[in-house]
Amino acid sequence: MFELLFLLLPVAVGYGWFMGRNSIKQKDQNAKDSLTVKYSTGLNYLLSNQQDKAMEYLLEALKVEDDTVEAHFAMANLFRRRGELDRALKVHEYLVRQPMLSDKEKQQAVFELGRDFYSAGLYDRAEKLFLKLLKSDMYGIKSLTYLLHIFQSTKDWHKGIDLEKSVLKSKDKKLKHVLANFYCELANIAIQEDEYIKELELLQKALTLDPKSSRANFLMAQVFENSEQFNNACRCYQEIFYQDQEFFPDVIDKMQQCYERSDNNDEFYPFIKQVFDKTGSTTALIKYLEYVESTSSKEKAEEYILSALNRRPTIRGFKYFVKMQLNESNDDKTNKSLDVIKELVAAYLKIKPRYSCKNCGFNSTVHYWSCPSCHDWEQLKPVRGLEGE
Repeated sequence: MFELLFLLLPVAVGYGWFMGRNSIKQKDQNAKDSLTVKYSTGLNYLLSNQQDKAMEYLLEALKVEDDTVEAHFAMANLFRRRGELDRALKVHEYLVRQPMLSDKEKQQAVFELGRDFYSAGLYDRAEKLFLKLLKSDMYGIKSLTYLLHIFQSTKDWHKGIDLEKSVLKSKDKKLKHVLANFYCELANIAIQEDEYIKELELLQKALTLDPKSSRANFLMAQVFENSEQFNNACRCYQEIFYQDQEFFPDVIDKMQQCYERSDNNDEFYPFIKQVFDKTGSTTALIKYLEYVESTSSKEKAEEYILSALNRRPTIRGFKYFVKMQLNESNDDKTNKSLDVIKELVAAYLKIKPRYSCKNCGFNSTVHYWSCPSCHDWEQLKPVRGLEGE
């Protein structure tokens, strides 16, 4: 009997192992079945617009298996795109609390939660989350971008400048460009308070970060004008031409005033002719025509403008041509007709936008350093073509 029991012992052990294994498989299968049921139920609720119930089931599914994390990210992003930020927040907050997430998934959850708070206008909460991610290889630059957006929205320029080391470390030109404009904002405040040394220091910092910042040179020219250093102001305006030829027409009048006050008019007009030859700017053309008229003859100026308009017609150029004819004619009837044409053209140009954003296409009759639509810096340029420059 004892021998029989000894022989049956391996069989009993094997049977126990087999049954135990089947039991584990059964539990796994039950878990998967439960997961499938929860997802199916959740999706049904989602499709029938019962989103709160859908979230309850879909979030519950996460407790079963962490393979569902990506599905939850997708679900939360869908809510955010639809403007349902409260639901997106609920999902991302839930993900942040899950201990089984990998470091990569945890960082993603924190970043997405920060985006939710940013979209909801809860900038203080978004700021805290983005600051946590500054050292992240994957989300560092993205978080830095959002932080600068936040400080731009709140006009907290000093907080943005506190991030200068992170911006320089990123070597991202666009972030440097944004930070340069933060320095310009502070310089603008210093100009209003007449703090000469501080103004120059801030603007030099801006140009160090972004050597192509036409705004920095524009403000520096203003600083030099205020202190009657007109030669230095002229140099800044010339630098703007080499930095940003599209924006340059906006500084021509100010530049001319500086040349006049420094008694260097002889240098201004050759430079303006060079500007017109390179860019075809109507503002530069009109300025040069004034010079030709005063130093040569009206006939010479007329020949020049007709040649320019044949090559590159603009309504502003045509308006100036009509003005020239009006000044020349002694016939009252002709003058009356020309005056009507001039007024019609002026009224047409008045309702047309003077500036257009290169980034988003926003149009405006006045200039902004930060586009009111896309909030990008230094992107509003004078309109070019028939109705512009």
